[in-house]
Amino acid sequence: MVVLAASITTVQGNPIVSRQFHDISKDRMLELLSNFQNLVSKGSKNHNFIEDGHIRYIYKPLDDFYIILITNRQSNIIQDLKTLDLMNDSIINYLNYSNGNISEWEIFDLSFDIITIFDEIIINGGYKENLTTQQISTYLAMESHEERIQEIIEKNKEIEANEERKRRAKEIARREQERKQFGGLDYPGQSFVGSNDPNVANALNSYYSHASPAAQQSYVNSQQQQQQQFQTQISSPTENVTNRIGGMKLSQSRNIHKPSASGMGNYRSSSTPSNVSATRPETELHVENNGILVTLKESIQAQLTRDGDLQNYELKGSLDLRINNEEYSHAQLKLVSPPLNILKDRSYKFETHPNIDKGAFLSQGIISLKDKEKKAFPANDQSRSVLRWKKNITSDNNNNNNNNLPTLPLSVNTWVSENDTNIFDVTIEFEINNDKIESLEDLYFVVPVLPTKVDVQLNEESNECGAEITSINDEEGIVIKVSRIEAGSQGVINFVVEAEFEDALFPISVTFHHNNTDLSIADKTSLIGVSVGEVIDSLDGTTSLPYDVITSLKTDQFTVM
Repeated sequence: MVVLAASITTVQGNPIVSRQFHDISKDRMLELLSNFQNLVSKGSKNHNFIEDGHIRYIYKPLDDFYIILITNRQSNIIQDLKTLDLMNDSIINYLNYSNGNISEWEIFDLSFDIITIFDEIIINGGYKENLTTQQISTYLAMESHEERIQEIIEKNKEIEANEERKRRAKEIARREQERKQFGGLDYPGQSFVGSNDPNVANALNSYYSHASPAAQQSYVNSQQQQQQQFQTQISSPTENVTNRIGGMKLSQSRNIHKPSASGMGNYRSSSTPSNVSATRPETELHVENNGILVTLKESIQAQLTRDGDLQNYELKGSLDLRINNEEYSHAQLKLVSPPLNILKDRSYKFETHPNIDKGAFLSQGIISLKDKEKKAFPANDQSRSVLRWKKNITSDNNNNNNNNLPTLPLSVNTWVSENDTNIFDVTIEFEINNDKIESLEDLYFVVPVLPTKVDVQLNEESNECGAEITSINDEEGIVIKVSRIEAGSQGVINFVVEAEFEDALFPISVTFHHNNTDLSIADKTSLIGVSVGEVIDSLDGTTSLPYDVITSLKTDQFTVM
């Protein structure tokens, strides 16, 4: 069957809704519907289809309206009649046709919903989907998780705006109180020194920059005197006000943060964008270079289900070379691994620097310059990336028995149960899942909800990993930190939180890192198995050169959906 269009018209022939599944102009569509009205008025009322030239009209009355399918004459009329019945039942069900009366304005107001029904039943090209009325009703009533998240974000923005308004009102009241302490007068020099408006200072500086040297010196002296007098007179009131509005100190309470009117308000105001970015600081490796320093860097992007199953996993890495001695500038690295079968595995993507001999790397695992005799590595003690790799893993190929697939460093499982209306008990279990990693540091778990009524509490009975809530802010939500987890140990975080529904607790963002900078350990390996076996002088091919290896692992994006 091939459906050209689906329409709803009145019995007088006025079109209300029409959906074309082929390239049909508006004028052509109006012409077809007009022809249908003429044919119906002349034909028998007992029929449910009419043919005209190459066009077939299949129709069904609905109160004072017609539901019409326009097809070609080669279409299967039996299937077309079933499609028409499905459309009729779906529209009746959606319009709540219980009172037996449908108005033209009701159809017009719900025209886009009716078009959606047409699109669910017939796909682009005019072919029918194998659906039932109940399935169509389910699809139409399906709620959007993204829409819910957007509503939560908008609500949080409103809360943040109200908090900012209250904070500014308190600031104005504080300044008014301090002004009254000086007998209702402004601070000495407040118009100059106390002003936060840069335009005031720029105007004064511009004015006195064109004055005489004596006037300029007088202006500078007066500014210094006013500054000293201002600091002396307001030092006590400022200290008192600072002590009064200090707010909550997170370091004093590790497991309970009460969303009270004063405490939570100050807590939110402290969560500025700078603090949010500083929640998980970037770790830089500062290691003394004894001649040749090789750094194996890797970063992870992963998506897990709430049950801990892997959905997507991307591993990126690089081998950086840093030389600070010209005697070692002709270095040549021999990799112990990855073995040649991984190098030939096309699911892994290895890229060498344009100056590196790619053929020697792919065939022998050797990293050296193309022209060994004329070129040398720069000995300026700056890191240079000479090799990069990338591996994408999905849930499909992760289930295969492939030993070349690196295991995810950290496994995370979540357990959520609703204790009361909008009150959820959340448990997060995590442990190291890779034999090559001995520990992970600075683990952060960010739950994207902002509690407003219920205290956020960590269950200390199961908190053997030393988890603590570091911040609760409008930008991210609840931020929980675990300083370190060792291989072979399991971490458990349990807390009770307020949320509108369970999906609002997700996605949970996870970050962690691990740096192995112990130079006494020579045999260091990346997650995919890259390690340096030896470093020799490429000119003679035999002289061994001293070198050190460090490894770095971090997360780019690690989420539990």
